[in-house]
Amino acid sequence: MEIDMNPLQKQMLDDVFDAFTMLSGGNFVSLMHVDGGFTRYTQGAVELFGLPGEYIPNGAMDWNDYLHPEDRKRYMDVMMPLANGETQTYDITYRVRTVKGEYANFRAVGAVLRGNDGRPSLIGGALINQGVTENTDPVTVLPNMNSYREDLAKMMNEGKSTISLQVGISKFSEVNEIYGYSHGNRVLQEVAWMIQEIVKDRGNVYRLNGATFAILSDRLTRDEAAAIYDNIRYRFQRGVQTGGIKNILDSNGGLISTYGSEINAGTICSCLNYAYSESKKRLHGELVDFNGSINYEGTKSLELISTIRDCAADGCKGFSLEYLPVIDAGTEGVNGAEAIIYWEDEQGDKVGSEDFMPVLEKDFIFEEIGDFILEKGLSDGVRFLEKDPGFLLCLNVYRIQLESDYFIDNLMHYLKETGFPSKLLSLKFSSDCRFIRMGRMKEIIAKLHEQGILVIIGDFGSGTDSIGFLRSEPVDAVSIDNQFTSDIRNDEKSKSTLKHLAEMAHDYVDHINVKGVDSEELRDVMKLIPVSTMQGDYFSKPLSFDAMVEKYYS
Repeated sequence: MEIDMNPLQKQMLDDVFDAFTMLSGGNFVSLMHVDGGFTRYTQGAVELFGLPGEYIPNGAMDWNDYLHPEDRKRYMDVMMPLANGETQTYDITYRVRTVKGEYANFRAVGAVLRGNDGRPSLIGGALINQGVTENTDPVTVLPNMNSYREDLAKMMNEGKSTISLQVGISKFSEVNEIYGYSHGNRVLQEVAWMIQEIVKDRGNVYRLNGATFAILSDRLTRDEAAAIYDNIRYRFQRGVQTGGIKNILDSNGGLISTYGSEINAGTICSCLNYAYSESKKRLHGELVDFNGSINYEGTKSLELISTIRDCAADGCKGFSLEYLPVIDAGTEGVNGAEAIIYWEDEQGDKVGSEDFMPVLEKDFIFEEIGDFILEKGLSDGVRFLEKDPGFLLCLNVYRIQLESDYFIDNLMHYLKETGFPSKLLSLKFSSDCRFIRMGRMKEIIAKLHEQGILVIIGDFGSGTDSIGFLRSEPVDAVSIDNQFTSDIRNDEKSKSTLKHLAEMAHDYVDHINVKGVDSEELRDVMKLIPVSTMQGDYFSKPLSFDAMVEKYYS
């Protein structure tokens, strides 16, 4: 393309263009000379996009025509204030059509250079090819989960202190159900741009799974990250405009910080997911800071989780099962036992499951722990049957296990391998299992019932609507959590609550277990409430296999 350019203006453009090229790290460069009336592009961009030439008059080509239609308005919303001198820098993501007709994902980062009169003279920067899909989310054109993990690992390896903030849209499925997935995608795009606008150059923004985003920074403080979350939450509540519709959104948020400690990226992701989950399920969207949130302060909690996670990957090194006896409420004889998992360090200090399972049960590494519980529990169960042919074994299972397509096959494998009879096995579902979609849960329970396996709902009465779940799912028993027995001696209301829970549960199941029975007085109270079995320190703490055999079967 022939173009008539003022030599001085061209020389100025080329000098700045060369400087940008040196700083761009091999990425494409585009640079517009506002007064000269032309734009220069890297030759590689000309060939990839099929542009008219390296130097193009500003009115001869509309860059918008090369962008994906869904990205054009956002591009203009950023570039018009830039051209008008209202903003100084830009950092945006969009999809660009190549000569093959495919859309490639690009991140455009640049700035305005002003003339002596203060007006924009040159506008430009780098065009960073983020690939088609591998490390880029195709909807928002943000870096995806893979990129987040890679960038986090790189920062950790370099010994940098980091802040990770996870932000999600609460009940986003309702947006898709009401307006459709195309509208939902536009909402995600608007939110992605909003978060980038708020964060600016203080960190990188990623889209994770579903309607969740992450911000990763080595420059933000925890207070600054919390302020960013408050800003996002405020903007959500004011409404995100898409297609003439104001979408009023609620948010959830988790935060984690590291201080150059030797902790792997997988642990950081697990702990961040835990904090986000707590915000979503228990705190109505209030930001949850993981550091110090599970019985240990700051870095110590991260180091503990990191060590236990590494041990899980190393054949569940240091893990063990102990058994909490299940006592018949009528005869006070032993019916069986519930397997409880522990981890022990090299000094012999034991860590209870409450200090690591809430985090690791949301981690892919949990597959190793879940298999350990099944294999070890069923193997010990066979040995218990040698002492008591009617021994009933209860194993805890978690949401991540039940959501796996291979859980039932895995369970059948271990039952066959160990020889433990399925009719003597019961599985206690954790409270998180109530969030599994109803159809999936019914399918799982039906398959377990086919094998004669009993299903118990754990933590009955706490968290999500327990009665509603019990009404919808064909379970066999419930276990009432010890939070309902802790104050029962001194509080008639607590006693009434426990009795009411048991009576309601009896409308749906025949077997009710109560945990936390730690005194003779509580044992006597249980006699007045329609419960089937009891567990607690009055009868026994969790015991190793050998200790339980010695106490009850010697």
